[in-house]
Amino acid sequence: MTPQTVSLPSQAACQEADGVVIAGDCLPVMRALAIRDAVRYDLVLIDPPYNTGGRFIYDDRFASNEAWLDMMALRLHALRRLMTDDGALLVHIDEHQGPALRGLLARLFGEANDLGEIIWDKLNPKGDAGRVAGQHERILAFARDLKKFRERRRLHRDKPHAPAMLAQAARLVARIGQNRAPEGLRQLIRRHELPVREADCRRPYRLADARRDYRQWLAQQNIPPGEAAYRHLDASGRVYRTVSMAWPNRAPPPPDYHEPLLHPVTGRPCPVPARGWRNPPATMARLLADGQIVFGADHRKQPERRYWLSDNLTENLPSVIRYGGSDDTRLARLGIPFDHPKPVGLLIQLIDAFVGDEGRVLDCFAGSGSVGHACLERRAQGRDIRFTLVQSREPLDPSQPGQRAGAAFCDAHGLARDIAQITRARIERARDALEQDTGVPLRVDYAGFAGSPG
Repeated sequence: MTPQTVSLPSQAACQEADGVVIAGDCLPVMRALAIRDAVRYDLVLIDPPYNTGGRFIYDDRFASNEAWLDMMALRLHALRRLMTDDGALLVHIDEHQGPALRGLLARLFGEANDLGEIIWDKLNPKGDAGRVAGQHERILAFARDLKKFRERRRLHRDKPHAPAMLAQAARLVARIGQNRAPEGLRQLIRRHELPVREADCRRPYRLADARRDYRQWLAQQNIPPGEAAYRHLDASGRVYRTVSMAWPNRAPPPPDYHEPLLHPVTGRPCPVPARGWRNPPATMARLLADGQIVFGADHRKQPERRYWLSDNLTENLPSVIRYGGSDDTRLARLGIPFDHPKPVGLLIQLIDAFVGDEGRVLDCFAGSGSVGHACLERRAQGRDIRFTLVQSREPLDPSQPGQRAGAAFCDAHGLARDIAQITRARIERARDALEQDTGVPLRVDYAGFAGSPG
């Protein structure tokens, strides 16, 4: 790649703007930023070329694997200098270069700073019929300093279905006391046009009805078992699940961890787990007083601990993220041509997990600008997420089918034929749409461009 002149935004823009987009080769830009600015990034989130040999809207061909690794090593070394001490790096990659890239990251960041590998399940198997159809990509995660990362950050994400579950439970609980025909009977009357009036079948809606209807609704949803375990409503209508209170370790607990609990109705002792309780008697007494222990109908069932969904709206970030959405429609609405953009919804999950409500995100292989778009969405929703995008002025060749639409877009808007112009146009249009939808002003600064955005 031919070296390009480095043009940086002002230091004030790097500090204060909601986002910055820089047109230029990422290596000299990052080196210049590291020397000039005090800004450091909490998350570096990149989607580099995978060295597949293809010609997409960008060129993904390198002379050899070694050439690709050399290109990556220089940039990863520069990126590390731009990270906060408790920052993290996420790199999208496929199966071809995944193992080699992991080895390179381990050498540059240290094996001890390996945060693990995320499998992005696209839910859409593709490939030759004679081979296993691939439907996933890898996202390799490394911390700059694992100890500091753990001290200041927690890898978690919002339970994706929790809002809908809580809302459905609230709707059902609100019906309690109303005179209405049971839902199943109402459906039966309508389906078979029975000569029965619904008004004649009405009776007060009860908590038992809400519990039944909530479980039936839950069974009809495509919700993973971990969330679907929140299938109960307590006496006040709060959603909860139960979990065993058995001692989890092989080494036995102290003797008093075997003290039985008395059933609140029969007054007789309930079964104790074979290895004893998870908690000491004082903690068990507190849980009992707080209503966090659930007993069976009588003393023959082992008590379990209650966890309310409203108190557990997040979960540990899993190693598999299932996200089958495509941003083709999103980009079409913005009028932006780009092959295989990373979906904003997936990137928001990653930013939320690794950054939280406040931080800076850097993407030096910006492509269509999906990372910046995701940050703008969170910014418009009130989170203090700022970003810097770097995209080289990689030329677009209209003779190449994968680059033809991009070149035509640039021509139509009087722009130079390069990918960075598409990056800028996407960010401009995303910003305008978000400002219109939310009324939140968003400031994005640019460097290395000539002319106005498309």
